[in-house]
Amino acid sequence: MSYPPPPAPGTPQGFGPPPAGFGPAIPPMPTTPPTNVPPPASRRARLWPGAVAIIAGATLVFGCGGWYLTSGDSSGSGGKPAANASKGADGNDGGHAEPAAPPSAKVLFNQYAPKASSDGDRVFGEWLTDKVYAKTGVKEITGYDRASGTQLWKLPLPTQVCFTTPQSTADGVTVIAYDDEKKPTFEGVGVCTNIAAFNITTGKMLWHTSTPVLGVSADGTGDRNLSVAEIAISGGTAAVGGGPDGGAAWDTATGKLLWKPTANADNCQDDGYAGGPALVAVRRCGDYARPTLSVQTLDPATGQPLSTYKVSSAFRDMHVLSSKPLVVGGSPGEGSGAKVSDIYSVDEKTGKELAHIAFPDEKYAIDCKGEVGTCLGPLAGGGKLFLPTTDHDNASPDVPGHTNEFVAFDLATGKPAPGRADAGDGRKLFPIRMDGNNVIALRTPPYQGRSAVISIDGTTLKQTALMGLPNDDKVLNQVLPSFGIRADDLLYDKGRLYIGDRLTNKSNDEIDGPHYLFAVLGTS
Repeated sequence: MSYPPPPAPGTPQGFGPPPAGFGPAIPPMPTTPPTNVPPPASRRARLWPGAVAIIAGATLVFGCGGWYLTSGDSSGSGGKPAANASKGADGNDGGHAEPAAPPSAKVLFNQYAPKASSDGDRVFGEWLTDKVYAKTGVKEITGYDRASGTQLWKLPLPTQVCFTTPQSTADGVTVIAYDDEKKPTFEGVGVCTNIAAFNITTGKMLWHTSTPVLGVSADGTGDRNLSVAEIAISGGTAAVGGGPDGGAAWDTATGKLLWKPTANADNCQDDGYAGGPALVAVRRCGDYARPTLSVQTLDPATGQPLSTYKVSSAFRDMHVLSSKPLVVGGSPGEGSGAKVSDIYSVDEKTGKELAHIAFPDEKYAIDCKGEVGTCLGPLAGGGKLFLPTTDHDNASPDVPGHTNEFVAFDLATGKPAPGRADAGDGRKLFPIRMDGNNVIALRTPPYQGRSAVISIDGTTLKQTALMGLPNDDKVLNQVLPSFGIRADDLLYDKGRLYIGDRLTNKSNDEIDGPHYLFAVLGTS
């Protein structure tokens, strides 16, 4: 696909003709909604108990503090991001008692994934507004009616998406990064240097541009574009972290470049950003191997620090587990596999440390890899930090598999909060998002049992079953394993669970047959 040079920074692209090279958001053909028929018979039959692993693997990607959509109004007006799900009625009598059966879900609509061209076509990214569910495909993003599943629009892209964020602005705009089509790819992976903003409700491309060309960066290199490593949105600003290359930010409405990496006498750069209700940066100064780190709450419009928290020299990397309340985690080790060993709650207005939570022997499941604001596992709200524990043996040695539980800590004192939410023998709990002061989580089933979406009360840690995924539904048994060996996105809102694929895989398709790009589950 030919693709013109990006517009000059600050040039609006949302008025008049759409950007050349992308084409308009294509209106749908007069088709029926996606069906919920099972895949062809060529797919290898697998039972729902085998799908326990799929959900387990899937939720480690979406499950941590990452799913944030600014709440819309209750009128259902278009363009507003979807509001948080509401809490259901009590379904059990305690944090670890056997729950009552929740309403059973069924597949409402779904779509098959396009035929994979390699073993790594990237299709991650999904978003919700009051009216639209949008999902990334191969070199495209498509919007579907939330009620019926009918296609509403399709937005072509010149290359594959390389980074997305689940965050969006109050008027339903999000930002993606995609490969530079002028640069060659290596095993299907390109150079991630182009970004674009689009409206989730309409599919309209607002603007697109290339990342800034670097001068001399923190790692001593230059004369190349900033390579995107993560995207964070807060207010009307989209900030892109590039690790040792520094960070840049754009106005989401106009595409105006707000700031870019700039070397100074102290050799300081932003490692990356966390977004949502606040914009937070981790800033690294000095030698990259022996840095001085700080965590700064920024003014989204200017990038100027509103407060600064000075990080102990014991840590090599710092991660933002929650932007508001501000909770950060430090890793003393090296590399993307280094584990968080200590957590701190911080007053975002003053930068003052409030409480310290130390971790005994990696007891809690936190996965931060190399990014600043996309850690998986922790959720914060209502003055507490909620953490899933790592897997451990069941209480009964006769039950196969492992289990875990949710615990909470007081962010003002760092002390453990009373109670816990047990998954139960052979079950596991995985976080999806906060719902006010409560936690929305997925509880996987024991062998031949029921999975469920649950709400964990933020005060008592008692569990309420919101929606069950039964093991005896023929369509579910065939849809859910389609997501089994991939790390998939999950969203839960207004009684519906949205499961989106992240990678297509040619080798697996040749063995198992076509799989699903997404499936939407609900009780009605």
